[in-house]
Amino acid sequence: MSNNTFTKDLQYWKFCSYGFLKNLQFFDAFLLLFLVQHGLSYTQVGFLYALRKLVSFFLEIPTGILADQMGRKQSLILGFMAYICSFLMMYFLPQFHFLIIAFCLYGLGETLRSGTHKAMIMSYLEIKGWLNYKTDYYGHTRGWSQRGSAVSALLAGAMVYFSGNIDNVFIFSTIPFIINTINLVTYPSELNKGKRKKKGGNSFIKDLWSVLQTPHLIKIITNSSTHSSFLNAIKDFIQPIIGAFALTLPFLTKGTHEQKIGLTVGVTYTIIYIFTTIASVNSAKFGELFTSKDKPIIITLYLGLFCGLITGLFYIENYLLISIVFFTLIYIIENIRKPMLTGYISDDCPTSMLATILSVQSFVTTIVTATLSFVFGVLSDHYGIGIALIILSVGIIITISLIQFIVKSNTIKARE
Repeated sequence: MSNNTFTKDLQYWKFCSYGFLKNLQFFDAFLLLFLVQHGLSYTQVGFLYALRKLVSFFLEIPTGILADQMGRKQSLILGFMAYICSFLMMYFLPQFHFLIIAFCLYGLGETLRSGTHKAMIMSYLEIKGWLNYKTDYYGHTRGWSQRGSAVSALLAGAMVYFSGNIDNVFIFSTIPFIINTINLVTYPSELNKGKRKKKGGNSFIKDLWSVLQTPHLIKIITNSSTHSSFLNAIKDFIQPIIGAFALTLPFLTKGTHEQKIGLTVGVTYTIIYIFTTIASVNSAKFGELFTSKDKPIIITLYLGLFCGLITGLFYIENYLLISIVFFTLIYIIENIRKPMLTGYISDDCPTSMLATILSVQSFVTTIVTATLSFVFGVLSDHYGIGIALIILSVGIIITISLIQFIVKSNTIKARE
């Protein structure tokens, strides 16, 4: 092993393969267009997105504890089975009442998966003595996730273009998830649980409560959840923007409406994910530009929200390309933040409880995302996507600014 870096061994490539295959969700770039095509309003779309997150809300912490106590591999495999059932339901039963069940299954898959694989990576780094490289290591593995998203968008665009049918992307999405389930089975047994010794349930809850008393950890979780929730709530609404942009391109004169949109959406998302791959891999380098851990996460939070505001403004003025560029910047900022924040969180808690702590982070994210998704859907139905983006961005900026002002004022008073 090198003295100044980690080794890209077989397990490293298994971690990378996991991320790559997990993000081959061919439907992802077309989900909102698929739902609208089947007659759903933006309010109904917002309801489904919120429902998916609420399922995670009720199950997030219990499944995180389950992953730590009873087996992380089993948790991930069960989650992938829920995903596959969800994809099949969306393909065969696209009616609203069946979509409710499909989105619940997807939410179950998300909550069984969230935080668990990150915890397995951190456990592996601890075993190997590579914890000093956790941000860089996770950034590399996440980079492969973004590569998967880029390939997924390109292949999905080709599928829609040549078939003229958006629905097909769901049935094809089951294939990489089946392959990834096999990949998970081959993970070494020592990653199935953390190195934490077995204790009673009460002792575990006490340990968890003790970790959550760390103010810096709570601050990072809140900051991370705000930006992630914002992106999760609005990310699919770029699809109508891209669709409108596709119809303005003079060189797309042939093909049906669906084919034009399919090609443009696929290419656009591929470009987006190429940039997010670069951002993820270089996250550690970005964090090193600052002497304080707080500065980069606060700066990037405001930048992301500001980009949302600008996206809405340009969309209203019908500058669609510029609007798409600023929307892409939100994705890039999120992928700079993710590895950086994961490293910061792992600094403040033991790796044996990392799945639970990351589940707490996801738990907070689901609450905010569910609320923002429904609100954004309603606003989009009443005022349009552009104004909805402006209202949501400004609202969050004002809210977090007020919270920071109150916290700062209370801190000053406490010192006096």
